Amino acid sequence: MNSLTEQIIINILAQEMDLTPSGESADIWIRNQNRKIPNSDGLFIVVGMVDAQTISSTSETIPTDDGMNEIQKVILSENIQIDMYSRDNSALSRRWEIIAALKSVFAQQKQEENYFKIYRIPRNFLNISDSEGGSRLNRFSLTFPCQVWYRKIKPLVIPDKDYYNDFDTRVDDAETIDQETGLIEFNISEELEEP
Repeated sequence: MNSLTEQIIINILAQEMDLTPSGESADIWIRNQNRKIPNSDGLFIVVGMVDAQTISSTSETIPTDDGMNEIQKVILSENIQIDMYSRDNSALSRRWEIIAALKSVFAQQKQEENYFKIYRIPRNFLNISDSEGGSRLNRFSLTFPCQVWYRKIKPLVIPDKDYYNDFDTRVDDAETIDQETGLIEFNISEELEEP
């Protein structure tokens, strides 16, 4: 998966709730995009990552016809927050559709396609309408964890062709382990052919 988790969630919600995910008339977008809630009726949704915990981070190399590739993998548990807003009653009457969309067949397909998992949806929506003060927007918030997997493959650049081709080593026993000279000492050297 190399798409943002937020973007995949947006695609799921846009499909299941018939929302417009891009352009000037978008009613669903990723948080911190310098957008303001339009001064009109209708439902608006903002999706963003709150925090993430690293589960795993690995790097491995595989040989290729041209040299080596490095494969970097990171598995995270990301907490995703969905905020719903409306000046009319749209957020109030459609809030249940968020949970339905995240548990839909389409959502399952997107999880399989993008190698991620939406964990159990919390049992509580937060009604945070009071935080808007006098404007009294209907505002609801839902936060849930997702396990995501990111992967990057890149050519491994080796600075010099004779890198790691000359090794000094020794063999020790119980009596020579703390001696300056080993029981057996030898050098492994491989001469590389010039192209």
